[in-house]
Amino acid sequence: MSKFKIFAICCLLSITSCGFHLRGVGGEVRSLPYQVWKIEQTQGLEEYLHDELKRHSVQIVHKNDAPAAEIRLLQFERGRDVGTLSRIGTVSEYLFTLRVAAQVSYQGVDVGEPIAVSLNRRQSYADNDLFGKQLEEEVLWQDMYQEAAKQIVRRLPYIQANQ
Repeated sequence: MSKFKIFAICCLLSITSCGFHLRGVGGEVRSLPYQVWKIEQTQGLEEYLHDELKRHSVQIVHKNDAPAAEIRLLQFERGRDVGTLSRIGTVSEYLFTLRVAAQVSYQGVDVGEPIAVSLNRRQSYADNDLFGKQLEEEVLWQDMYQEAAKQIVRRLPYIQANQ
């Protein structure tokens, strides 16, 4: 056996023995406390929350016909601030922040504590690539919305259902 194969096997064994696993692989998969959900007042996160809830094989309703757990946003703040300045005083990096707080309610009664998510991303900036940076900024916002929806849905199994 070559030294490379032995080294690769040793690395693989050391990584797996410490409990490392890729995001979304392994770990306990918990089901959501309700099987019917309604998404209200989500200010741009609706499609991302919808997609994440669908991954958990639950029913999503849009009307008040059936009793459903409701997710609504209490807070939605997005900001773009100057992250760093260059030596000559021009912007060299922006800091994007997204703060979201969501509340779950069932039949008009709040269930559990509000779920708070805070995300930060950095983007380098250059005046000569302005159009490319605008597209990159849009992709960053979409990525942050998707991550916020994932984090909200990931925390839903831990609320106590009162039915």
